[in-house]
Amino acid sequence: MIKQNLNRKHQLVLFDIDGTILIYRKYFSKQVFISIIKEIFGKDISSTQLPSFAGMTDLQILKNICSEINISESELNNLLPELWKKLLNEFKKLSNPDCIELLPGVSELINLLDEDDMIQLGLLTGNFRENAYLKLSVFDLDDYFPFGAFGCESDNRNNLPEIAIERANIFANKMSFSTANTIIIGDSPKDIECAKSNNMHILSVATGSFTKNQLSEYDPDIIFENLSDYYNVFNTIINF
Repeated sequence: MIKQNLNRKHQLVLFDIDGTILIYRKYFSKQVFISIIKEIFGKDISSTQLPSFAGMTDLQILKNICSEINISESELNNLLPELWKKLLNEFKKLSNPDCIELLPGVSELINLLDEDDMIQLGLLTGNFRENAYLKLSVFDLDDYFPFGAFGCESDNRNNLPEIAIERANIFANKMSFSTANTIIIGDSPKDIECAKSNNMHILSVATGSFTKNQLSEYDPDIIFENLSDYYNVFNTIINF
């Protein structure tokens, strides 16, 4: 049952992707990065040398890896266009329901939010733009998100909300968004940090690498085990 707040204002709801909307069934992402780093730079790197990807932006991951294998930032910057292209080609091979799982309640929640005239949907994700929409397209969710802020745009996730809000205000010019009426939905402590550093609401969901107890240590506004009770999640969002 939907419990409407009669004094509602417009809201911008920004979704993370990995661990929030969907997950890879195996640790494919790390293998993709290892393979492409070998191809581009001719250097081997083991999975134990890689950082935890949870909440990191793709640009941050690449900078971290290059630091580990003594590749300069200027060399990385020169090769970024080629890196994004090759990474996308590899992820295309994995972008199917055999490799990616849609998390419970996600499509129903997104549909509810999309049908609400007071809500605008967007993305705030560590994925580079093309890969973000590629993953969403596996489950026909890409068209719900006309804009976002992406992991190719900063090596600091905390910089992404400003980008997303600016794009939201351009896209939905009959609405007005700021940090005060923006909500992030994410699965990692970095999502919580991102929201808090920008004075935004954060709805955490324990469907990624972190448990509900682990996420609670970072004091999000609210935590759900998953999004399967999507009416309850929806009511929570519209009553922030």
